[in-house]
Amino acid sequence: MMISYTNNLFFLVMLLGSFITMSSSSWFMAWIGMEINLMGFIPLISSHSNKRCSEASMKYFFIQSIASSIFLFSFLLSSSFFSIIQSISMTPWMISSIMLLSLSVKLGASPFHMWLPTVSEGLSWFNCFILMTWQKIAPLSMISLINQKSFMILMIIYMSAISGSIGGLNQTSLRKIMAFSSISHMAWILASMLFSKTLWILYLLIYSILIFSIIYNFLFLNMFHINQIFTNQNKNFNMFIITNFLSLGGLPPFFGFLPKWLIITQLIQNNMMFMISILILSTLINLYFYTRISYSSILMYNNNNKWMKMKKSVPLTHSIMSMISLFGLILMSISFSML
Repeated sequence: MMISYTNNLFFLVMLLGSFITMSSSSWFMAWIGMEINLMGFIPLISSHSNKRCSEASMKYFFIQSIASSIFLFSFLLSSSFFSIIQSISMTPWMISSIMLLSLSVKLGASPFHMWLPTVSEGLSWFNCFILMTWQKIAPLSMISLINQKSFMILMIIYMSAISGSIGGLNQTSLRKIMAFSSISHMAWILASMLFSKTLWILYLLIYSILIFSIIYNFLFLNMFHINQIFTNQNKNFNMFIITNFLSLGGLPPFFGFLPKWLIITQLIQNNMMFMISILILSTLINLYFYTRISYSSILMYNNNNKWMKMKKSVPLTHSIMSMISLFGLILMSISFSML
């Protein structure tokens, strides 16, 4: 019981840190909020008593500490109170680029993405969900404040799309697949920031709903690898997994196609055809290994089910999340047409 209370306390500290960052009026308070968020999330990772969780917590701490140090250095250079800015010729573009570099490391965006799959492999499914959703809110909110269409942000978008799609092809671990999928979706979120400050929030919200549905299925069935999917004897759960994966890949007419549709519309209006091509091709590769998982859950069948408990009844949560994935796009289209 004491462990549960302690975890709840650290969870609230993590939430508090993110809220401080999002509501801060200065870069220094935003940095403090990120550090509070880090100090709340590290104990949640290491709360499970195994070597993988301890290793993941140490890796995550080192990476985030390095990124925070770079971020602290960047906004100290931008302050007029430090004479170092007079001795070093630092333009505002260079300072914002250093700041963007540190926030990209925190997000796990390419080319600073290799820590994310290895850390995700040592986490529980609940901590994976937090790492791929909530922990991205504070850095993304600060990137949206920088608001620059620089060469660096464009290269991060291209490299994240390519690395996230190609990196998931040869993976059998479901946690690593979800991590590379998160890197690929990060490219879409950063692309939406180039045009709208609210579109990336919508994308992250829909992505969080879909990834929650997928991770909830894996947590409920105690799945961690692809070969465990076709041992599931309840085909209803397999259909839930297929529906949510195809929706996460942005296949129409599923709900996940809505934010991609809006981003593609903005890119077409700004004549950014090369970025559209890269993002769509990377999404097609993502759909390939999503379909591979779906293929395993439909066509392969094995009665040797040693590591999972038999799940005969389908919880209401699974049905609700699957209905959102199936009919979310139709409901949102009807809502927009009525406005």
